[in-house]
Amino acid sequence: MKFNASNHFDDPVHEALMSVWWSGILLKREARRFFRDRIVSESQFNVMMLLKYAEKPLSQQDLSERLLVDKSNLTGLIDSLEKLAFVKRRKFPSDRRTYRLTLTAKGMSFLDDAEAPYRELVCRIMSVYSPSEMKHLTELMVRLQSGLEEDK
Repeated sequence: MKFNASNHFDDPVHEALMSVWWSGILLKREARRFFRDRIVSESQFNVMMLLKYAEKPLSQQDLSERLLVDKSNLTGLIDSLEKLAFVKRRKFPSDRRTYRLTLTAKGMSFLDDAEAPYRELVCRIMSVYSPSEMKHLTELMVRLQSGLEEDK
């Protein structure tokens, strides 16, 4: 099914929401296609990208807050990335209960190979918008996210 003007709803509020929802589904499909032939999943890639661009090693709690997922859901992702030798857990001297996660050289090498094609895909997907439209879209999505956060 394709969501477009022919999928008209009598309620413009519902139509706008379904448009956002359908876009999310299509983006997930593109992500699955991109990661299908790669050794990591979209979720694992997101963890690695956060670690790569973080100013300092991150805890599982830090990752949980940035990815908006439960800390317990990250355990399996981190375990699998550790088995691949892409990330390493390190004890934090000031708090022995907390581990900090860092990318390994192998993990960084994987990202060096995967990041450029990923960014090309993102640019191709977003090429339907001008730079000013992307800025406006971002502002609209931030407003929607804020509204959803307030709704908790």
